Amino acid sequence: MRLFLAALLALAGPLAAAETAAAAEPVVELPRFVVTDNRELPPPEAWRYAAIPGFEILSNASDRATQRLLRDFAMFRQALGHVWPQPGRHPQTTSLILCAKRGKFQDFIPAGRYVPDAGFASVFLKQGAQTAIVIDLQATTLNVLNVDGLNDAATGTDSGMVSVDHDKQLYREYVRYLLSSSEPRLPAWVEEGLSQIIMRMEFDRRWISFAKLEDPNTISAQAAMVQQLNALGAGEEGAESMALPGAPAEDRDFNAALQRKALVPLDKFFAVAHDSSEATNVLGNNRWAKQAYAFVHMCLYGLNGKYQKPFATFLQRLAREPASEELFRQVFNRTYKQMLLELRGYIDFTVYQHREYRSKEDVIVPPPPVELRDATQAEVGRIKGEAMVLAGRVKPARAELAAPYTRGERDPYLLAALGLYEQRHGDAARARKFLEAAFAGGARRSEANLELARLRLAEALAAPGAGTQLAPAQTRAVLAPLQLAHGKPPLLPAVYDVAGDAWARSTSTPTREEAKLMVEGAMLFPTRLRTVFQAGVLARDAGDLQSAHALADHGIKYGPTPEARQRFTGLKESLPPAPPAAAPASPASPAAPAPRP
Repeated sequence: MRLFLAALLALAGPLAAAETAAAAEPVVELPRFVVTDNRELPPPEAWRYAAIPGFEILSNASDRATQRLLRDFAMFRQALGHVWPQPGRHPQTTSLILCAKRGKFQDFIPAGRYVPDAGFASVFLKQGAQTAIVIDLQATTLNVLNVDGLNDAATGTDSGMVSVDHDKQLYREYVRYLLSSSEPRLPAWVEEGLSQIIMRMEFDRRWISFAKLEDPNTISAQAAMVQQLNALGAGEEGAESMALPGAPAEDRDFNAALQRKALVPLDKFFAVAHDSSEATNVLGNNRWAKQAYAFVHMCLYGLNGKYQKPFATFLQRLAREPASEELFRQVFNRTYKQMLLELRGYIDFTVYQHREYRSKEDVIVPPPPVELRDATQAEVGRIKGEAMVLAGRVKPARAELAAPYTRGERDPYLLAALGLYEQRHGDAARARKFLEAAFAGGARRSEANLELARLRLAEALAAPGAGTQLAPAQTRAVLAPLQLAHGKPPLLPAVYDVAGDAWARSTSTPTREEAKLMVEGAMLFPTRLRTVFQAGVLARDAGDLQSAHALADHGIKYGPTPEARQRFTGLKESLPPAPPAAAPASPASPAAPAPRP
């Protein structure tokens, strides 16, 4: 959270200048899928596939449309890197699905998502570490309930139709994906406000304009034409029946969208959840979404920075306690009603400073065309099926995953996806077979190898006469898939929990090389003191005294309770003196956050 807040405040400041293989395993007999219904095996689908850093892309749009969208997306990511620097390494690979024909976008919409007066043409899906972005390229306009069309005739618009900018919808969902990795996750209104600010960033090869608002009195060229033609015909006989229909409404900035509209009371505003209809249907008559845009914009860029520090403090407090008017008053020195009045004034008379960056040389460079090819049926079934699971469409997802397998596909990553599906929604015995086969095939998927290690550990402990000890061969069997999972995105702390559990029950003595896995876990997750302690014990038993002393010192310093610190003190006292060589760095710097209890 501290790192995020630093990056968040950087958004409000000046823009930066440019600048192991799987071990041999016995042959696994895979389960069979019994087709009991024609719908169980959908016909093969033609999709195109590409991979770019951080993304697997599945598209049924034309290559030209796909290449254009991906080129613009790559340039947006370059521009965003100057505004809001991101880690060079992606925390995980995300699916990006572009739906342009045959109504495929409907397959990824969670149940209950629609509301009558707003809509969407993109979705961001997330469960645990797994994420997907789906864009509806087939939709150019959305039909919504027109609840505020009093000004339509004067502006030449039709508020019952909303135009869709596919680039901006992709940008919005990408920002939500980036923000979703914050721990704890940011409130929905923060994600929405930042998403709307960032998605409206304008850029070219040599300049970036950020947080600039449009003139609320402007209208689209199409609306202006309709307005003018209808005005010319006004007063003529039969003119009312001959009036041209209004142009689709555009997704406007908050200073235009919230004109003459009542604001959402702040108690209700802060209570909106990530999966609510307000947070997911953002195109059309969505006062909450535009109010989130207005409030975050005011706090970061408005009123000469008056609310920047209170805003950061408010987010820090929300990470530890729920939103309330008392908390809000303590931080902002305003009641909800007083702040709502101030926000109303900011919407009507915006006083703010946007950010601009200009260079004499190209700093945003169009990338080379992405290499597209026909997707294999294993890729289609895996990517679509797992995205459908994220959308809560579990039963149809099974059919998508099973179809290529039933046709004979045995891609290790498809087998891993099937194993994870069965583990979470089906049968553990079937899951084990799929996961074993995926591991034997060399699938380097962290979640699948972690689940296989868990199943192997449970089987070893449940064997007749096993007791609580693991033989050396059993220990190696549990650790083998973890060797493929550790240190690879997404970084899963549970990998080191399972490894620690296995070593705690093992009759083997670890080698220094084997202890490195747990030491790595302590370095990656220094606030997980259980992992740090297990790593210290393992380093001691392996003879790595420098690491053992450093880990014990870390626990003594950051232990949240006297009992926790005493445990590390006992570990420290059990160690021989450290060698005179320089000790390795502690898993956390002095500025590290206090560990969780």
